[in-house]
Amino acid sequence: MRSGQEFAGRFVLKEVIGAGRGGDVWLAHDTVVGQDVALKPERIAGDRETAVQRLLGEPRAMAKFRDHPHVVTLFDVVTVPQAPTGPQVPREGDEHRDGDGQESEPETYWFITEYVRGGDLDGQPPMSPVEAARIGAQIADALVALHEAGIVHCDIKPANIGLTRRGTAKLLDFGAAYRVGGTETITANGPFSFTPDYAAPELARGNVPRPASDVFCLGTTLHALVTGSPPRGGGPEDDDDGRGDGGDREDTERLRYWKAEQGVVELDADAVGPLYPVLTAMLRRGPGQRPGAAEVKRLLEAVAEPTAEPASLGSAEPPQPPVSADTDGPGGPSDKRPRRRRALLAAALGLSAVLALGLVLIPNGSDDGRRTDDSGRSSLQDSSSNSTDATDSPSGASQSLIGDPRTADVCALADATALGRFGKVEVDVDYGNFDQCDVLVHSDGKTRIDVSFQLRPGSAPETSTPTSTIGRIDITESAESDECTLLLTPDGPAEGIVGVRVNMGEGSVAGGSATLCAVADTAARSAAELLNEGPVPRRSQAYPEASLAWANACELLDAKALSAVPGLKVDEPEVGVANWGCEWSGSVDELEAEVDFFRDQPKSGTEGTPLRLSGYDGLAVPDDDGEACRVYVQYREYSGENAETFAEMLRLRVGGQRPTDELCETATSLARSAAARLRAQPPS
Repeated sequence: MRSGQEFAGRFVLKEVIGAGRGGDVWLAHDTVVGQDVALKPERIAGDRETAVQRLLGEPRAMAKFRDHPHVVTLFDVVTVPQAPTGPQVPREGDEHRDGDGQESEPETYWFITEYVRGGDLDGQPPMSPVEAARIGAQIADALVALHEAGIVHCDIKPANIGLTRRGTAKLLDFGAAYRVGGTETITANGPFSFTPDYAAPELARGNVPRPASDVFCLGTTLHALVTGSPPRGGGPEDDDDGRGDGGDREDTERLRYWKAEQGVVELDADAVGPLYPVLTAMLRRGPGQRPGAAEVKRLLEAVAEPTAEPASLGSAEPPQPPVSADTDGPGGPSDKRPRRRRALLAAALGLSAVLALGLVLIPNGSDDGRRTDDSGRSSLQDSSSNSTDATDSPSGASQSLIGDPRTADVCALADATALGRFGKVEVDVDYGNFDQCDVLVHSDGKTRIDVSFQLRPGSAPETSTPTSTIGRIDITESAESDECTLLLTPDGPAEGIVGVRVNMGEGSVAGGSATLCAVADTAARSAAELLNEGPVPRRSQAYPEASLAWANACELLDAKALSAVPGLKVDEPEVGVANWGCEWSGSVDELEAEVDFFRDQPKSGTEGTPLRLSGYDGLAVPDDDGEACRVYVQYREYSGENAETFAEMLRLRVGGQRPTDELCETATSLARSAAARLRAQPPS
């Protein structure tokens, strides 16, 4: 066959566009209806009657879905007689010789199908998780139709998915399809009726295919579309050590089949991002533990459309051990919490939350719910609870997102209902500085995610670009660290920032940093919805007059006291909200000093070195890594939530490239000075 040749009296061959089991796949022009089509050959072998019956099962299966938007359309099946290739000496058992001893080509059937102009997805550059989810949802829609008709495709892979010019996904090639409830495949199944890199373990082991097998294959395919390879733990070049001889290639092939049979899955959690929880469910080893195609479609649509309602994926374990995440608490290594916490606001989902953890999606678009007044400008609507310290100002004037920090209820930013889908939620009102509120999310008895809301001074950098916007509130990623930190700022010239930071408090979580950042996004979006109505809500009760909330931490250390830290830039402090904290950097040995207020249960003498400073109990606690030392000065005890005893403290920190003992000695010197100043000038 050659380009320009007429085929079957109506098709003009144009070019080879691929290869199938039966030979080259041609692009041709149908001169009768005036459209381009694809011609795919399928050859029969063995017993003719049986072979033809099985071969025609594929077009019969495809014909059931002629009107489905995500299944390639079959137009016709034609046969073309093959001319003999010349006289040959007959041999016993030769199935391809006629009675005259001439060798003939195996009989070929040509499937005339829709030409998918975008080509298949095999070998394409990696795409974004959102784009892969969009394609996957469309293929899942096709699988719903197949499975309802009792058909399992058995060979979902990038090469069997095509894209039209408009980006519509089409399921191709039903050559390995299986009729559920029957005793044989729809088409003649050989040893390569599945592709091991993408196959479900039950397929690789030769068990009866089932609809869940297609779900697994689609999961491996989506991983390949995003990362460039199926989730089998490295490509062939990794498996054969680059030696490339025949024996090693055989070993590599055996390894591929072994991985498929065992259901080996190694997900690249960072790369697949919001797809991780969906893929974790789709790639479960047990077919009965995987979601059905309809559920997969819904979950993938949620990833592809970030405004869609997230969903739980059940309680089964992921196929691989979870990715560990940083376990430092919000206050740094030395501020790790004890496991006691009160269930102040609970929205428990139980163990099912383990896999739901990454399902609230990280949006990359803007919210279209921007509130406007009659003139079309964004408006700031104050609720009654926000009105105490809200600043009403003319258009264009500065408006505070925070109001007076001393009356702000930071914990009002925490939406226990939104975060409740991840597990049991506790809003901790008695931890950290007065500018923060921590939320503890327990997905099980061993795992805790810490979510911290913090008031910050200043405004967003002019060069920052919001990742999303809710009304007048921009949500921006913070560049200050590798943690999942988002900043909430007004879109105008307003002062004040609300930060949302998420990290692991205890244990590890499936999805690692991708899951933590999804939690951060949920927390940030719910807080932004509240802030769109006005500044941070006000506290229902004021802090007591004796509280450190009314004190100025920066005034507790003067230049003389700070001189204990060599090279410190005492005139250039970084001042926190309401002067509740100050930090100084230096030019010698990377030394730095910090003073701030801190709340927690009273410190125990077993946690560090006990001190007595100006009549206050103190404790020196070196960081685990030895790069800093903190001294806590207990100022006053009070009754917190559930009548538990808590304490307000000063916290002095000194870090740098000095021996730990020297850092603790310097921090103690600062603490002594601060305690003396506090004793002389208590809050009023």
